[in-house]
Amino acid sequence: MIRAARLCVAMSALMWFMPGRILAVPECGGEQDSCSCGRANYCLCDGTCGNCVWHAWHMACCSWGRALEWCTDAGTWDEYATSNGYPTGDDPHDACVFVCNPSSTCSDYGHVGWVVSAYPDGSFDSTEQYWGGPCGTWEKHRAAGFATGGFIYDPDNPDVDGATFVSETIPDGTHFAPGATFTKRWTMRNSGTSSWTRDGNYLWTWDAEEQFGAAEQTLLPDGVSVAPGETHDWDVPMTAPSASGTYRGYFRMDNFGVGRFGDRVWVEIVVDEQQPDAGVDAGADEGVDAGTDSQTDAGADAEVDAGPTDSAPDASDNAPADENGEETGCRCSTQRSTPAGLLLILLLGILGVGNTRRRKRPESRRVNQTVVE
Repeated sequence: MIRAARLCVAMSALMWFMPGRILAVPECGGEQDSCSCGRANYCLCDGTCGNCVWHAWHMACCSWGRALEWCTDAGTWDEYATSNGYPTGDDPHDACVFVCNPSSTCSDYGHVGWVVSAYPDGSFDSTEQYWGGPCGTWEKHRAAGFATGGFIYDPDNPDVDGATFVSETIPDGTHFAPGATFTKRWTMRNSGTSSWTRDGNYLWTWDAEEQFGAAEQTLLPDGVSVAPGETHDWDVPMTAPSASGTYRGYFRMDNFGVGRFGDRVWVEIVVDEQQPDAGVDAGADEGVDAGTDSQTDAGADAEVDAGPTDSAPDASDNAPADENGEETGCRCSTQRSTPAGLLLILLLGILGVGNTRRRKRPESRRVNQTVVE
């Protein structure tokens, strides 16, 4: 294919710059130049075997009814298309030209072909020819990203939808608690030729797998128009699933009623396992009634020995002591006062008994004795 692409482009360039380049090449790769677009196909062909640029030029003539203004190296077609006012973009579209820039895949001269059918994942079916064989017109399925030079669209039907990913928030693998809410933002660039408007039914849509509780469709605000080349931020509120695990969901642009288009993007998060309730009293884990810590029974305190403790020091701790270690000061001491008082009472009792036998004393005297006592 590399040899074919090199020759295909080199010979086409030679034909373009030769005097009398309007020479028609009526047949190439089994196809006849039978379409009318105002000009005969002048791209070279490897005998009748094939040439990539001859086929791409021929298909544009037949499908668009337009004679392309150039037939140069395949790898320069995107530049010539832009300079001649043709709409170009990064997304495949039915009935357009794809361009593969010079590379190890498409040789030093590049490669071009015709897109028959485009798919949402960016891949496409195509028809192609090669200089030097294999001869004829071949049907191919090309993966997304093959057309490194982009796509050239019909200038008379410029409404081609395209959307290219620019940036996002919430990187892949971000951790969330079960049921946590968050807002994912994607910034998308309008890489097509049509403007996105609400009236034109352009919207952001959930496309597959986990939906995260998001709305299936997110509409553009009224009056907003996203022109080709401009960007728009799509903010989607979401909720993490209740079960732990890794989840992914896909989203994409949609021209409602026509079809979804552009880069298919996703959100991927990790939901952590549910943690134990932090409100549970740690004492309960140890088999202790949590209520006893905050609600102490007053009666239980009354039953506790009221002797000296660290938190409630005994009054004797602060009492002064004499040189013999005996406590002193103004303090009741039943152990020392009881013997002296008892002797006094006994003495008075003896005296009282004796007086009673002799004569009865006035009551006031006894009161005075009591006072003296």
